[in-house]
Amino acid sequence: MIVPPARALEKIAAGNIAPGYLLLGREIYWRDRIWTSLRHARGAQVNGTGVQESDLRQASLDAILAQAAERNLWSARQLLLIRNAHAISGAKPLESLKLYFRDPNPDTVLVFEMTDVDLESEDWREKDKAKSRQELWGSLCEVVLLLSPSRKEALELVRREAAERGCKISPPAAENLIALADRNLGRIVQELDKMCLFRGAGEEITPADVELLAGNRGASQGLSLAEAIGTGNPSALIESFEDRVPKGAYLPLVLADLTRYLRQLLLLQGGRVRDSREASKLLWNARLPAPQGLVPELLRQSHALPPSHVVDCLQSALIADVALRSSPADDRLIVERLLLEISGPLRSRGRGEPGLTTK
Repeated sequence: MIVPPARALEKIAAGNIAPGYLLLGREIYWRDRIWTSLRHARGAQVNGTGVQESDLRQASLDAILAQAAERNLWSARQLLLIRNAHAISGAKPLESLKLYFRDPNPDTVLVFEMTDVDLESEDWREKDKAKSRQELWGSLCEVVLLLSPSRKEALELVRREAAERGCKISPPAAENLIALADRNLGRIVQELDKMCLFRGAGEEITPADVELLAGNRGASQGLSLAEAIGTGNPSALIESFEDRVPKGAYLPLVLADLTRYLRQLLLLQGGRVRDSREASKLLWNARLPAPQGLVPELLRQSHALPPSHVVDCLQSALIADVALRSSPADDRLIVERLLLEISGPLRSRGRGEPGLTTK
């Protein structure tokens, strides 16, 4: 059976525990939650004798299955986590798995982990790999797809994680956090830990806390590069670059951020979006989320900039990246030139172009 992680957690909490699980995908937040829930449901201690982790790059599958089938003399129940399960291949190991799951030990739960598959990739090879593994393992045990949540689910998870730590988080702060963390739930939880310690129990985390602790630490409180581009003002743009990007910074990373920003604009243009809420949803689903406060400006720029210009700027960003890696005499000049090129069509329009809906 193939299930989403939230459903798998519900079933475990209700005591409906399968004899085996395959955790398929790269979202380790869900992997850790499911492993913890299984430990609690089985009454297993972290370092208890009934809990064991194995790696198929070092251990034998036959030895693990033999252990699973036997009664543990030191613990009434066993919980076995098998990492790098993608190492299982060939007819004989698969037949051994089929044989075990025909009559599994009711006191043992096997948890296989495969993190080498990107379930959200557009590459046909990744899609085929994910599909074949689901078809193969779905008949053996419960397959849990470790996918990134929807935007709505992510906001609810952030609220719940903050509540578990004795804090509250405002909706705008939650939206900014999931955007800044680029949908990475593991990083979101780490950032929440810091914010809850910073704020204290019972306090509410604000957008300012997110910017201070998870955003551009120590950066100027002035315009971001995307906002500065939108002004159409060359002086403000260069000033923002000087404030936001210190001397000696690794500029290819800055270019990567600018490329992401251009891709966001193209996506909004292609989606013909005219509402900020719809824009946020579109960017999230495309794995290109933006901080909530920046979405109206991105939407405005997507209407103000010609799509052909954005495509040309993406090409210029590629050329700039090659130039940066070729030991230029002045690397910052390369980035400044790209910034000015992007903002070119906005210089005569300014920020106040009428008729654009940015609810």
